[in-house]
Amino acid sequence: MPQPPNWSPLIHAVDDNGLFMIWLYNLPTWLFAFLTMSGFVSLALVGLRLIHRRLNAGTLATLIDNGTVGWFFSGVTVLYGLLLGLLTVATWTNYTQATGLASQEAASLAVLYRDLAGYPLPERIQLRTQLRTYTRFIIEQSWPLQRQGFIHDGESAELVGLQGPLMAFEPTTETGKILHQEAIRTFNSLVELRRLRAESISGSVPGVIWYVVLLGALLTLTFGYLFVVKSFWFHGVLVSLLAAVIGLLIFLIAALDHPYWGEVSVSPQAYELVLSKVMNRPGN
Repeated sequence: MPQPPNWSPLIHAVDDNGLFMIWLYNLPTWLFAFLTMSGFVSLALVGLRLIHRRLNAGTLATLIDNGTVGWFFSGVTVLYGLLLGLLTVATWTNYTQATGLASQEAASLAVLYRDLAGYPLPERIQLRTQLRTYTRFIIEQSWPLQRQGFIHDGESAELVGLQGPLMAFEPTTETGKILHQEAIRTFNSLVELRRLRAESISGSVPGVIWYVVLLGALLTLTFGYLFVVKSFWFHGVLVSLLAAVIGLLIFLIAALDHPYWGEVSVSPQAYELVLSKVMNRPGN
């Protein structure tokens, strides 16, 4: 099981089924894409080397009609292309939803911080300081670990540290009671959004879909071998281009599959803006 630097019992992996893939997301994006494309191209060329000479040297080559093979090949590529297209849309939608979720959580932090402005001075300072500490913890501690597929249990402890004094506060005026109810409502929304973010860290495309995608890639490349092309190198160029496109699309799906992992991931910018523009602004 891969472990982040300075690992402690407070940090735990959130996706046991995908731990063996985390190292790919820790690579630079360009290297991740290069390895994926290179793997498919290499596999395609190895398969072509095994089939090309046998196909062209035997009597089977005289029975193959490239036009007929091309017709079936077009059908296979269209169906497989639709599958990859739908998966790309699905993963992109999941990515945008994760981005929106982070923005909503950051907005709840800002709203709660402003709600606390109406509290009496001792409680206001205590609660706002705790909320500021929690926001900074998300940016500096939680977010780097999320990109490695982990979640920090200390984040929950920081949130509980805010919950205690907030729930213990008893307003003495009607205005204070209304304001306190609103703050409690915003806090509950914040807890729910944090839970959804934690669930999103481990969310991914089901394994059975990945099996279909990879098997479909192999079948599509296999159809590319069935054309009768005398030149191995020319056939190899055609098959390599097809394999490179398939590898590139699969890389895109994999990169978007985990919206909080790796370089292609949701940014903590929304939280940073709340911290700098709302919580650390003079007068607040």
